[in-house]
Amino acid sequence: MSNLTERFRAPIKRASLAELVAGRIMDMVVSGELKPGEQLPPERELARLLKVSRPSVREAVRGLAILGVVNSRQGGGIRISDLDADALLGPLQFYLTLEDMNVAELYDARILIEGDVARQAAKKMSDAALDEAAAVLDAQKDTLDDPQAFRRSDFAFHERIWAGSGNAFLKRIGESLNVIGLEFRKRASETTGILEQSFRDHHALLAALRARDPDAAAAAAAQHMRNVYQSTIEQQRREEGE
Repeated sequence: MSNLTERFRAPIKRASLAELVAGRIMDMVVSGELKPGEQLPPERELARLLKVSRPSVREAVRGLAILGVVNSRQGGGIRISDLDADALLGPLQFYLTLEDMNVAELYDARILIEGDVARQAAKKMSDAALDEAAAVLDAQKDTLDDPQAFRRSDFAFHERIWAGSGNAFLKRIGESLNVIGLEFRKRASETTGILEQSFRDHHALLAALRARDPDAAAAAAAQHMRNVYQSTIEQQRREEGE
């Protein structure tokens, strides 16, 4: 009982001024008062407007920069980031690289999202967008020996489908999960045969989209994600064995 009493004697921590400043800026971003790319007032002016010290503003900006919400450069001022997937998911990517147990959960989510994206794209994707995706695949066959080039092409291919779903939320979620998955995927994509499998999966998905078959497109997208997950796990196991 004495240990419990001692623990309750610890004072309740109040939010620091830096946390309150960061919260104010985050609220303004969420509400749309601050737009992507918009420049904030200088540090001194921010401190005056918010009635806090410059060190509090500096600490808040440092934290928001780590989260990818703002870009702060010497001499370049403080700007709200473009809020793209890479910027906002940086800390989450790092967390996931430390938590291998999340790989399965990530790909469970990707199977669901990519399946729905493909289902919608089969109904809504324009012929011109399908032709663009086909052109990406035509060029992709020349990247099978270059993992970095293939990853860029892979993103471009899926980007057409995310946009083709006609749903901005599905597009954003698809992009974000792809960015996170790339952290796990990089090592596996170096393995012989993995890129060829993804290339085949892409063709199967495109064929289903061209056929305007939502069920077949969803199934092809889900199978592609299962193949990606399986190759990623197998690579992790090989590395652990070594």
